[in-house]
Amino acid sequence: MNKLQEELQELLPLDQLDEMSGEEVVASIAMDLYRAEFATIRESGPKLPQVLRDTILLIDLDTELSMNGMTGFLENACGQYLGETITAMERIGNDADAVILKKIEQMLSESGVTHGQLREHVNGLSEDDITTSLQTHGEQIHEVLQQIELEAANLSMQADNEESFDLLYQYVDANKDRLKQDIEQFLSN
Repeated sequence: MNKLQEELQELLPLDQLDEMSGEEVVASIAMDLYRAEFATIRESGPKLPQVLRDTILLIDLDTELSMNGMTGFLENACGQYLGETITAMERIGNDADAVILKKIEQMLSESGVTHGQLREHVNGLSEDDITTSLQTHGEQIHEVLQQIELEAANLSMQADNEESFDLLYQYVDANKDRLKQDIEQFLSN
């Protein structure tokens, strides 16, 4: 069993999955996702079972929105998965937030701002630097990010994430058998 399989088995024990509600599955993932022992899971992205991947993408979005706003989400590693995050939003049935995220994706595309540029600028900072978006990214990108933050303020997840998480819980409940099968298959390879 490789490291990813070991982490996955510890994160979501199959023998307990049947007894867990969608809310309990999401809570279990959210509680442990950022622990160092689960770093391989976080780095594995698209290799993960779809329901787990969708859950992680939406937890990441919620975490970044809470801590650093949409700019923080876009600047961090999870920002490279904006397209997948939009698809996950659509899968759980949160079409309103998916539309807003698509608009943000379009704003980035039309202005020529890429995730790589944002990461490069942030990675160029030292750990002790205290800067503004304007200092970090320059005037053009700063203006784009300001417009994006205004658009992101319309996200239901930004204002009150309860609705989005209720949809996520329902999605996990409805797809728990698939999740279990996908994890079993993943562990057997």
